[in-house]
Amino acid sequence: MSKFKYSDDEMDVNKVLKMNKDISLSLLQGVDKAKSRNESDLNIEKSMELLKKLGKNNETSKVVECVNEKGKNRVLDHKAQIEKWDDIVREANIYEPNPVVLEDIMTESEINAAFEEADEINKKISQKTSIINKTDLSFLAIAIALQVTKSLIFPYVAEKFDYGKEFDSTKRKPHNDPTIEKAHRQANDKFRDKHLKKHESGHWINLVYQTVPYDITKGSKDLGINMGGKYHRLHTLGHDPVLGWIFGTANILTDCVTFNNLQTNRIVRVDAITGKNCMRIAPERVFMGTMFKECYDEIRDDYLNLPAAIFVQYQHLKSDEFTKLGLPVPVLSTINENFASKLYSENYDALCFARDAKIVGASFIVSKLFDIIITLAHGLFRKENEDKDLFEVRTRKILLISNSIASTSTIINTAITRNPKNLDIGSLLNTITHLFTDLHFIAKIKQEFINNEISDRLKKEIDEIDLLYETI
Repeated sequence: MSKFKYSDDEMDVNKVLKMNKDISLSLLQGVDKAKSRNESDLNIEKSMELLKKLGKNNETSKVVECVNEKGKNRVLDHKAQIEKWDDIVREANIYEPNPVVLEDIMTESEINAAFEEADEINKKISQKTSIINKTDLSFLAIAIALQVTKSLIFPYVAEKFDYGKEFDSTKRKPHNDPTIEKAHRQANDKFRDKHLKKHESGHWINLVYQTVPYDITKGSKDLGINMGGKYHRLHTLGHDPVLGWIFGTANILTDCVTFNNLQTNRIVRVDAITGKNCMRIAPERVFMGTMFKECYDEIRDDYLNLPAAIFVQYQHLKSDEFTKLGLPVPVLSTINENFASKLYSENYDALCFARDAKIVGASFIVSKLFDIIITLAHGLFRKENEDKDLFEVRTRKILLISNSIASTSTIINTAITRNPKNLDIGSLLNTITHLFTDLHFIAKIKQEFINNEISDRLKKEIDEIDLLYETI
């Protein structure tokens, strides 16, 4: 059992190394080859002794000098051929079909030496990327001061813009406000007249003037569906400021209603028996795929059906946006209905969310602006002989540490005051982006540095081997 884990590629490398090691040892320790070398050496010695006995000492010395001189300049006629890696791996698998681990190739002392070399390389890159000089420490202190101060001041600035507050329903218009209905009718007429000039009358006109299907609540109780009465906008995806553009438009095209649990039911507008108008939610369930297939068929039947549906969706959201109930917070009802319902019943709607999102976005931009200033200013202190990537690692460490401390400070402040409005979400978002981008960059540069160090050391050894090879 090995104490190391290996990938498939690493196992192939192990087999190749094992095969090469065994072949090298066989060349050095082969019994037959050793015997041949010993016999050849013995014959040479006997020949030299014979020459000496015959009084050929001078000739013997000349032969030795000649052999030594030629040996210095002798070059092997055979040149190594570079094989393809796949061929080498195939050969190694044939040579050694069983798994090979590092312990089969290296001794314990060799493995320990490799770890010591790795520690040496890590120490080297740590020295080059650590924030230990006065300049880096000064920039770190400035960055921390800027980010922490901004996070602590944020609650006071945000309060000036009503951050986290609900809207005043008395300043909103009722759902059936005449001015809203009038503006809605005028917009519908304008859309109709504009397109009738270039397009014949069709189903698209019905889409423009009929009640949107997700505004119908009758029949929901019979089906065991709780639409919350006047809070029905929370339970239908057509009223969602984001998802509504997809599901609301699809509902309009297919005369369906999709609830926040993604259940879709058909809408009935005319009683099948009496023929009277009777808008209600029918028991018929519609699969999501079926609804979008019907949307496709409607668009193919008349290309104007889609623009008409989108127009109707826009007009309906626009007319509901500034009413006393407003529109629910986007997407939230599909994730956590209870929390979404609590916010909606407390008059916290999509407009409030949009306002707060702008404040959070502004906070994020300010944090990012501080980062840019620190990055540019710190870059001015890079020396010409300094590696650009290694210097950038130090810069990113400064940004990561300063933002992490700022985020920690705003979390502590929120916990102490027990006021969630004091939480600087923009600062947190900026820190999260640094965690993803900076840590990835630092790891990448470190890996490249290690690979370059290993390559340089390996190249030095290969150059020495090549030099020895050329002089044999």
